[in-house]
Amino acid sequence: MKVLNRADLSKVEVSPEMLWRLLGHPNPDKVAPALQKTFEQVMETGPGLIKPAAGYQIFPVKGITPSSVQVDRVSFESQDLARHFQGAKEMAIFVSTIGLPLEEEVEKLFAKNNPGLGFFLDIFGSAAVEVVAYQVREIIGGEVQARGYRAMTHGYCIGKTCPAYVDCGGCVTCWWSPGYGDLKTAEQKNLFSLIDGSQIGVHLSESCMMTPRKSYACLMPVGPQEGKSPDPCDEGEKEWITMGSLAPGRSS
Repeated sequence: MKVLNRADLSKVEVSPEMLWRLLGHPNPDKVAPALQKTFEQVMETGPGLIKPAAGYQIFPVKGITPSSVQVDRVSFESQDLARHFQGAKEMAIFVSTIGLPLEEEVEKLFAKNNPGLGFFLDIFGSAAVEVVAYQVREIIGGEVQARGYRAMTHGYCIGKTCPAYVDCGGCVTCWWSPGYGDLKTAEQKNLFSLIDGSQIGVHLSESCMMTPRKSYACLMPVGPQEGKSPDPCDEGEKEWITMGSLAPGRSS
């Protein structure tokens, strides 16, 4: 397993626009001054509480059936996963986290009867772990590109001209996490049997929940696939252009 630390994940920045969106305030100019002050506190203190780390490994795909994808000694059971892995030659598996300090601070804030600040900070953490996951995806994409493969995606979108645009970088990777679609949460055990999350401080409970909570685990198809995408955009009506990965001159 390849381990990534803070030096490798040095661009973890949560933009004000992203945080406001996750907080459900697309127009922050209309937010009450008290909420604006809380927001500013979080934007100031949040970055210092993020301790990003990740680990990943890439496995050859041994077989794909209509309801499963097999890698190494493990078969992941999911029709959704099998559909998205059609054409994949490899599976990249990664676990990423922002560490414990932020959620420990959130717990302290709730204990001190400051739920507003605690809630905002918790959402900041959710945004940060999402940013870390995208950075890991980029690193994996760069590695497989050297072999002529690509981190397969749903496609490219038209970006900020789309009325439903969110800060996804204009390119949505076809990655899948246990608990999404018909890939059951119990598949976390299979995932962690292949990736040693303890090397980056992430542990799996008997109920298949990760600690720290602000952690992310996923399976990502790798291969040469190109072509048109029939899938709708998860975020709204976007105009899909190609499947594959990052086109020359583009970044996610």
